[in-house]
Parts: sequence; C-alpha cells; structure tokens
Amino acid sequence: MAEGTGKRYRKKKKYRINYWKAARALALLILVLTIVMSYLPVALGRGMSFDRKLIRPHGEIGSSDVGLKAKSAIMYSQDLDMPVFEKNADERMEPYSITKILTCYLALENLDPDLIVTASANACRELPDGMELELEVGEESRAIDLIYAAMMMSANDAAIALGEAVSGSEKEFVELMNKTIKKWGCKDTHFVNTNGWQHKEHYTTARDFAIITKHCFENEKLREIALTKKYTMPATNVGAPLKMENALLKATENLEGLTFGKTGSWSESQCSLTIGFEESGLSSIIVLLGDTARGRSFDPRTLIKIAHDVTPGFIVTDSDKNVCNTWVRHGVKSKVSLDTKGLRYAYPKNQRAGGVRVKTEMEILKAPVKKGEKVGKFYIYANNKEVGEGYLYAGEDIETGWLPSYLYITNRTTVFAGAVIVLVLMLGFILHKIKN
Repeated sequence: MAEGTGKRYRKKKKYRINYWKAARALALLILVLTIVMSYLPVALGRGMSFDRKLIRPHGEIGSSDVGLKAKSAIMYSQDLDMPVFEKNADERMEPYSITKILTCYLALENLDPDLIVTASANACRELPDGMELELEVGEESRAIDLIYAAMMMSANDAAIALGEAVSGSEKEFVELMNKTIKKWGCKDTHFVNTNGWQHKEHYTTARDFAIITKHCFENEKLREIALTKKYTMPATNVGAPLKMENALLKATENLEGLTFGKTGSWSESQCSLTIGFEESGLSSIIVLLGDTARGRSFDPRTLIKIAHDVTPGFIVTDSDKNVCNTWVRHGVKSKVSLDTKGLRYAYPKNQRAGGVRVKTEMEILKAPVKKGEKVGKFYIYANNKEVGEGYLYAGEDIETGWLPSYLYITNRTTVFAGAVIVLVLMLGFILHKIKN
C-alpha cells in the first residue's frame, strides 16, 4: 500500500488472443453454416411450389349470335353454377323426349332396379308415332331395363310404365315431376306426361331445363346409362331379348368430351337436346330447343368452341416456362427450373385466383439432368375438385457437380465458401505469426 493513500493497486491480467485458433473456429463455423443452409431447405421441402403469378384471368360472359340453328339455347357452367351463354333462354318451348331424363331420374331415386314392372293398358296404348318397346298388357320387365330403354332408344311406353310404377298412375307421377322441378326453382316449366309427347301445356325453357339437367344427372347411374353404347334388354315373360343402341351418341356423332345427355324430337325440323361436356378444366351443360336434326349435331360443337371465352375463369398453364423448381442432388446447381406444356384452365366458384390450387408431385433429382426430361406431375383443383393435370419437364441441363454437391452445395457456393475459409485461415495464421 502506498504511503498517504488508502488504496490498493492490482496489476491487471492481460488476455492474449490466439488468432490461429480463432481463425480455425471461424472457418469451421463457415463450413457448418454452408452445409446447413444448403441442405436444410431440401429437408424442409422448400422451393417446390407452383408459381401463382402465372395464374391469370380469362373469359367473359357473352350472348352474341354465333350462328346457332336452335331457336333457344343456353350454356350453363357447372363450375360456376350459372349461365354463361344465352339465346332466347326464357322462351317457352316444347322439350319433347328430353323430358324422359326427369322420368328416369325419379325412377332411379324411387324404385329398386330389379323391381318387376307389369305393363298396364295405359302404358301399352298405341301412340301415332315415336319409339316404343311395344310392350304388351301384363308384360313384366325390370325397372332398370325400362330405364335403359327410355334413355337409350327413347321408348315412350317404357317411360309411362316407369311413372306408373313410381306413383301408381301417370297422372300422379306427372304431379311428382312438377312438384320436383318447382323445388329446384324452375318457374317456366310444366309437364303433362312422362315422355315428352307434344302437348300445348307441356313446355319448358332452356334456362329451366339446364337446371333440370343439372339435378337429374347428379345421379351417377343415370350418367352411366346416358353414355352406354349398347345394351341388351333380357327376355320378358312374353318378349324376346332386345338389343338397343344409344340414340344420343348417334345424334351427336360421338361428340368428344360428352359426359351425359338425351335427345328429343318430333320431326327432323323439331328437335331438342340436352348434354353435359367437359373440356380442359371446364364442365358445362348445353340445352338446345327448337333445333333441327342437323343443327343439334353442329350447335353443340359451336358452343364448345367458345366455351372458354364466355366462361369467366383462369388460365393456369399455357406452355409456361419456369413454373416451379425442384432440387438436384450432386449437380453443378442445386435446383432445376421446371416447365409445362399445354393450355389448362380452372373455374373456381368465387371467380378468384385464390380459388385455384395447384399441387405438385416431384422427386428430388440426381444429376445429370437433361432439358425436356419428364420429372414430375401437377394437379389443378377448383371447387375442391381436380380439373386438370399435366407433366413437369426440366427446363435446363444440369451437369454433375463436385463432391460437396451431394449435400446440395453448388459448385459456385463451394468456390465462394472455400475461398472465404482459406482467407480466414491465412489471416489468422498471419496475425498469429505477427503476435509471436
């Protein structure tokens, strides 16, 4: 203790930095961070989602004259649950035999398919014209066979027999038909028979019948029957087996994308048609009233051609480049951009891009990767339903990388990280020598 002061002095301890050890620790840290930052995104599956910026609006509702032969028509989007094209859609007209889709729908909903239906005198009454099974009074047929006959060959007596089997009489069944369509919201439709036989009080509109078509073909069995090419009705107690072919497929000349439907006619110049079709993510119903036999073959094709242009929706892919990417192991680069081929659409009910979901399925690739190589698939969803799919293709060549690329460290990252580590070690070594 110094004289005259009451303070004690201590010698401060000096800390010496070992620059060489510090440099080695920092170099190791850089190496670990490089590995973790390169491998962690792969482990978490990041960077593999579809580029949503590519989803862009398309389509606008229209009602211009496109040269239809039909006097009244409508195209109803099942995706949006609304009409997207109309021509005199509220004009009351005769539906003819497309009436039978409601008869067959109610039969499927209310009868056991194997129920034996006995033909009545009313069902067997002779009509001036039209298709018939030529049932005899007392003839016994299965309900399902009568439904096939009513749908495929438009048998009038089969439709009457079905109505009577459901309700006990044709009159009561017609009341059920009208009650059902009123419940569905049809305001300008009234039926007086089960088969569409011409009558001034038997009418509908294209708008109403699109709604009727929509509800009837929610029955999967009816959809199946509507597209059955050939069917053999087994022998009855009085009749031989009967082979029948689908009148709808003949009338529409095997229209591509057809999902269901039914024809109707009174003559070559008085025809009707209701169909459903799907095409590139679009699902719609077309109803044609007051058409001709020739017109109902061409009119659906005319409307299908403009369907995407008049239905508000989104283009999801259009031969796009770099729609997403996936990881590449042991490559010069750790990711490869992916492309698609072909035009695909989606039609969400909320008419917003957020209503479109794209799911991708890809495996982690191993270099080398060749441009154009098929490397995965994508699935497009709208309204919780898959509406499109396609393949993903490599958008560039990826050559084999150096040894660190097994850990998804690119050649460029290897060079950069390696250079930094070397510089850190050199600096640490130099400072260590200077201090010593």
